[in-house]
Amino acid sequence: MYDPTDERLDDLFTLLVRLIRETPENVAKQSLARLFEETALYQFLAGRAGTPLDAQTLESALAEHWDEIEARRNELAADALNAIQTQEF
Repeated sequence: MYDPTDERLDDLFTLLVRLIRETPENVAKQSLARLFEETALYQFLAGRAGTPLDAQTLESALAEHWDEIEARRNELAADALNAIQTQEF
């Protein structure tokens, strides 16, 4: 749940969007692929551990652990920004 009133977070995501728009297409695709690959990996590992990944379970976990999830999301966004910025064009 993106909060545009959080200036620091808004600045971070504004930079990410700008970089994706301005980055050569192959670098943008690689960056997006990495995000989806990591998500798929976590879902795969959770499934192997016996954790159900249906929509209701995910929604409940999001609500119950929002603070930790939000913090991790912001860290991942900052990491993604750094990764895109350090790519050679």
